[in-house]
Order: sequence, then C-alpha cells, then structure tokens
Amino acid sequence: MATKTLARGMGTFFKDCEHPASRWAKCPHLYKIRYRGPDGKQAEESGFLDQDIAIARLISEPLPT
Repeated sequence: MATKTLARGMGTFFKDCEHPASRWAKCPHLYKIRYRGPDGKQAEESGFLDQDIAIARLISEPLPT
C-alpha cells in the first residue's frame, strides 16, 4: 500500500490494494484518506471514487473526528 502525502499536516490519500501507485488511475478499488482530527487522534475515511474527490475531502473544513 503506497500513500501520497499532501502539504504537511493535511493527511494522506491511498488505495489499500496490491496495485502500485502508478496504476491507481485504472485500478477499480476506492481511495481512502487518513488524517489527524482536532483532538490529535488519527481518523480514516474510505469510499472515494477518484483522487480528486479524496483530496477535496482532505482540504475541506473541518474534518470530523
């Protein structure tokens, strides 16, 4: 599982599958995001169809915990 990190502290988006990151555009698996909430605890959400939607969710305000 490879992850791609956004600006420091924003979180990461990834796919939890065997496909390398270079093949994610054609991979049928859904994206997941991981971030730290305001309370400092790590949270994870899944079910994003493409990386643009996952990134938009990471940069939206505020992320629930």
